[in-house]
Amino acid sequence: MTKELKKIAIVGMGIAGVSALREWTRQQAINPEIEITAFGDARTFGRGEPYQQEDDILILNQPAGLATIIPEKPDDFVDWLRENHDETNARYGYYPRALFGQYMHERMEIWLEKSQAETVKEKVETIDYLKNGQFRVQSASHEGIYDAVHIAIGNAPYADYYDLADHPHFILDPFPIDQQLAEIPKGVRVGVLGTGLTSIDILRYLDARRPDLHLSFYSPSGRFKTVRGETIDYEYQYFTPENIQKEQAKNNGFIPLSTYFDWFKKEVAVQGVEIEAKWFHNQAFGAKDTIQQDLEEEHKIGVIQTLILGLDRMLTEMWMSLTDADKNYFLEEYGQIWDKVRSSFPKESGEILVDRWEKDKIKVYSDLVDIVPSEDSFRWILENQKDQRTDYIVNAAGTDLAVSFKTERKALLRDLLNKRILQSERFGGVQVTVPTLSAVSQKYGVIDRLKVHGPLISGIQFGNNSIDIISEGVQRSVQAIVADSQTNSKEEN
Repeated sequence: MTKELKKIAIVGMGIAGVSALREWTRQQAINPEIEITAFGDARTFGRGEPYQQEDDILILNQPAGLATIIPEKPDDFVDWLRENHDETNARYGYYPRALFGQYMHERMEIWLEKSQAETVKEKVETIDYLKNGQFRVQSASHEGIYDAVHIAIGNAPYADYYDLADHPHFILDPFPIDQQLAEIPKGVRVGVLGTGLTSIDILRYLDARRPDLHLSFYSPSGRFKTVRGETIDYEYQYFTPENIQKEQAKNNGFIPLSTYFDWFKKEVAVQGVEIEAKWFHNQAFGAKDTIQQDLEEEHKIGVIQTLILGLDRMLTEMWMSLTDADKNYFLEEYGQIWDKVRSSFPKESGEILVDRWEKDKIKVYSDLVDIVPSEDSFRWILENQKDQRTDYIVNAAGTDLAVSFKTERKALLRDLLNKRILQSERFGGVQVTVPTLSAVSQKYGVIDRLKVHGPLISGIQFGNNSIDIISEGVQRSVQAIVADSQTNSKEEN
């Protein structure tokens, strides 16, 4: 097993990849022998899929004050907006995703220049784990041997629940949205499959750029996410490191889900808001009337959202402290509701949605059972409702986290699973250690210098769909590699 730490490969250059570049640039200032190679798709290099160059109508789902690529500088994006775009009140604004991508790309360029990193603007095709503990990384025109690798390839493939990927009128991956939707003929019927955050992006774009289209939304629930409410100032009284450690000590490292529910109700009460025991079950989150109510009464939903989002830095530890039975119960009973409340969209988007809905400019259907394709259209089968037809479908069903070696639309992921370098996690994505994010392999055990980041590890690093959580996770993983290398060097001496 090699103990030298010199050559680093970063595979994927979105949020996690740029964060890894940042951290290794810092380490290089201490150890000048470190060499960095950054791999990534040329189209999204330094931006990632969510923040690529596209229409400014697509905005962040969080205010600028919660978005930064530098964990220890929470106002870095805000400061960049003030310096480059004269945005004096930037902290609470919702800015175009492409603008955040520009900010991230500029920060990356600084770190690339400082580190003199090699850039390979190609997707990595294969990674091999060698007997000496190193890694062979190959793209179309590049092959190298590395001492440590970060896998930061972004989302799993978009889900295709109805096997429609080969149909010419089915748009499997809607991004970049201005390119993917540009070729839809004028005046046709377009159905959006899903009512998550992607569906709001599609609504905003088509409403502004393609008002000629007849737009409808379909999902089993017929309900969207929630509107972002009022942000409050708070300090946790119950969700504290001391309380978590105390409860873990009482329960052999585990904490009952019921304890967390009790703490949450008490935290909400501290803010002067009462929620009933069945509140989460009784709320028709994302329905038209509920969205309208949230727009008019921002405080209650805002308190709950703020307190949930504030748990981000504790979520992984909290998730790991639950038994598998409690995890299953939470996902089955509360998973969709949790996601609707936590993954909210800006008030501006909610106003557009409700206005178009009430004016019958869009249709929203629930109880989706099946989709039957014909040569040039689709029939939507709805339970106890009349079937509907559309000429095109835009997929907003999200990504499929149930990965396996059969995954065909993510070649590198398939290669790693097939070689048993990575293995799937029952709650989604692949397995890693916490907090070091080392790959857990069925064949090789824990691979300390192979780190995995982002949506691919959300089954373990629960709730890691925010910029800061992904970036901080990368920071800890780099520190772990360096600490391990220093320990090995001392043992050799």
